[in-house]
Amino acid sequence: MKENRREIYLTALVLLALYLSLAENFIPKPFPWMKIGLSNIAVLIALEKFDSKLAIEVVLLRIFIQALMLGTLFTPGFIISLSAGGITTLFMVGLYKFRKYLSLLAISSLSAFLHNMIQLIVVYFLIFRNITLYSKSIMMFVWGFLAIGVVAGIITGFIGEKLNLRRGNKL
Repeated sequence: MKENRREIYLTALVLLALYLSLAENFIPKPFPWMKIGLSNIAVLIALEKFDSKLAIEVVLLRIFIQALMLGTLFTPGFIISLSAGGITTLFMVGLYKFRKYLSLLAISSLSAFLHNMIQLIVVYFLIFRNITLYSKSIMMFVWGFLAIGVVAGIITGFIGEKLNLRRGNKL
């Protein structure tokens, strides 16, 4: 029965992540491909209420299911999402070991910065590896992109904090 309960929570968190990811399409943003990362709220819930294994499962299932639904499986966008999402979730799990000292806001904003950094690195190697990127306008974009990511991480972390998820109160 306990395993069945875990599967129900996993399904609910994956559906929440998919819904939040879809809902982000209705939020105005500076670039059409940019997202706040609201689906990470489901990851924060998984980390706070359950364990790191469930958080990793939520991210991977959300990425694969979303790619299947959108028809983007194994495209560059999928590769970018999978690599950045996977590595960032592992980083988030590592940061979560210091939860006594770090707020969800700090964990979320640091993870958002790393997520955007990994996205930029993967995009460079997938698309721009033969182009010199040392121009002022490109560097302004990179720093702007990273700054927007931190702000988005702060928003997601703030929402996670406001949900008042206490580790001691396991579901």
